[in-house]
Amino acid sequence: MLSNGLGPSTSAPNGINNWFIALTALFLHGWHPETINSVVPGGWSIAVEMTFYLFTPYFFRKINDTTSALAFLFGSLILAPISSSLITDFFRPYFPDTQQYLINTFTFYWFFEQLPVFALGILLYHIIKKYPQKNRMAGFIFLLISLFLFWIFLKPSKYNYLLPTHFLYGLSFVCLALSLYFWPHIFLVNRLTTFIGRLSFSIYLVHFIVRDKVAWMFVTNGILLPGNKGFALAFLIILTISMGISYITYKIVEIPGINFGGRVIKWYRQAKIQKSA
Repeated sequence: MLSNGLGPSTSAPNGINNWFIALTALFLHGWHPETINSVVPGGWSIAVEMTFYLFTPYFFRKINDTTSALAFLFGSLILAPISSSLITDFFRPYFPDTQQYLINTFTFYWFFEQLPVFALGILLYHIIKKYPQKNRMAGFIFLLISLFLFWIFLKPSKYNYLLPTHFLYGLSFVCLALSLYFWPHIFLVNRLTTFIGRLSFSIYLVHFIVRDKVAWMFVTNGILLPGNKGFALAFLIILTISMGISYITYKIVEIPGINFGGRVIKWYRQAKIQKSA
């Protein structure tokens, strides 16, 4: 909103209304085509994550081993297209033909379409829990599988008729995560990568603005970065600037917020103990 203003945009062709902001503040913006990405660029992921957190206690009680995790994964893959079809039929009459694209975008980003990726994460957790031993050979094999999957999915149009593209990439990341768990190779697990990992959420929040500002500066000054080398250079510039800003927000916003949440949880647990005593 601060970046693009309140006027019409691709994500909100009628402009941003007050109730868009209210839903976003309550993390409910992921349930309407005009709010899911309009107030905060990329805000769909925050909406989906918060919805997942709401269901997490239930998932922890019901999904307690690899078998139930696999069942949940397959169930979510079946539920995703069915729910998307139903919600499409519900919203379609409320939008003119020129804005039907909002519904298509919404059904890709909303919670039930992304649920299989969360299911992959739950399965990953239970695999690690079941096989806690470090295993260099297993790590190497999973690394090769991950690299192979990333390579063949570079052209997702060839494979997305089997499963959704984001799920295929999620599967690739699961293999990479297993590789890093079983064999935390220094090339991939080191002080720099772990530092970036700590800042990753803050980087996610600020990199949209950094990307747009860097692009504007380059275009204004007639600087072009063509090809893969240009992409790599732009990536490093945006990452470096985003890390610098994120380090500040991590220190003054994220850590205090985490500490505050910890105090709330501690207070709640103490109150619950006192109540049961």
